[in-house]
Amino acid sequence: MASIPTLIVYVAVVLVAFYINDRYSTKIKLLESYEHNINITFGPLNLGNDSSCNALDFQLNYKKHADLGILFSNYAGYMSMVSLFKLWTSQQNDKIFFGTLKLNDKTVSAVAKGPGRNFFEMFEQTVNIATDINTIITYGQWNLLPLSGDSRSLEICSKDIKSFQNLLLYNFFNSVISDDSDNKSHSLIEAWIAAHVSVELLVLKVLHGYRYVPNIYATCGRVYFVEDCGYTLQYHMSNMNLTNRLLVAKELLTLALELADGTAHQSYSFYLTDLTADNIAVRLDKTTGLLQSLKVIDWSDVIIAVNNHSMKKTDDKMIHASKHIDCGIGCLVYSKEEICESRISDHNVYAVCKEFLSGDGGLLHEITDLDKTIKSPEKEVKNLASLLNSCLWNFDVEKQSEMNRLDTAKLIIKSIQLIYDFETSDITYAD
Repeated sequence: MASIPTLIVYVAVVLVAFYINDRYSTKIKLLESYEHNINITFGPLNLGNDSSCNALDFQLNYKKHADLGILFSNYAGYMSMVSLFKLWTSQQNDKIFFGTLKLNDKTVSAVAKGPGRNFFEMFEQTVNIATDINTIITYGQWNLLPLSGDSRSLEICSKDIKSFQNLLLYNFFNSVISDDSDNKSHSLIEAWIAAHVSVELLVLKVLHGYRYVPNIYATCGRVYFVEDCGYTLQYHMSNMNLTNRLLVAKELLTLALELADGTAHQSYSFYLTDLTADNIAVRLDKTTGLLQSLKVIDWSDVIIAVNNHSMKKTDDKMIHASKHIDCGIGCLVYSKEEICESRISDHNVYAVCKEFLSGDGGLLHEITDLDKTIKSPEKEVKNLASLLNSCLWNFDVEKQSEMNRLDTAKLIIKSIQLIYDFETSDITYAD
């Protein structure tokens, strides 16, 4: 007969084994519940039924979440899964989950995104589901509902017809949905819902194919799957050398100009109101380490202005000049009304200069600090430093006739390219 101490040890081992097995089973159940929510979630927010939910298979990438410090604690995966599931079912903010998506005959790195459950329920209460939502098609009542709290709906405007919001929305929604949609009325309703709960999805649809925008792989109910564009600029910033940061600065300014001048989209200009290093993803070449791609990964905070092609591009008085207000990193002060009333605004360029190209710790701090270790000619470094300073400080309405911030951005791009060529050449320049 076994001794009492041996029996106690045996019982303890059994209990521990049971606990571990139970914990594992709970983790699996939570994982299954999460994947059910993400793969077979209810809508409507498909915008044309891009794919069959039954054909999607999304698997979480735990390592990337851990690398970024998102959702995962120092505990085991079980605790992380509990946190993940709780966030999915309760939090109002948009969800961002990294993983791999099996789509048709290929597997891609993807990000699953979508509005939180409470956020969607709040919208449903605002709409009043008892009302026949189809009447917004019948009566042309394309207006956005006033949402409470920190919720932000689509912001779209036009200098020409700013008072006719229903027409602006209707035209914008038609540019989002596909022409071959089987049920256009249903797709329009989905677009109207997305304008309240998932603005980014609409922007990604409109700017599909633009090189600074993630690709959309599929939609399923409230969840949409987009390209995983790499780690954020914030993640890479401290380890990037000057040549790479010069390339990033050039791309950011190019993006800023193209979003405003009609290059990104002929019919609309886009002004980013939350442009931070956490909202930009960069991918580096595995061999050379140089910048391979840069994409904005959060398009939820944006002002969309209808381009007015009748306004003369030579009319500098119609260029909106952003006023510099030093309110700290990640803080942008802007006037939606002034942006919308102009032919074009320099807001995007100002945002890039303020957030990335000025002050201590900026992308080009060696330039702004006139670092003597840079091998580029001193006169070229000083010229770029002067341009960067001008981009932030020296613009107001009265000075538009001399030089506007948009033209300054173009000069900065040329100067950056010149210094990049100096820094990557084998020649040392002596002053």
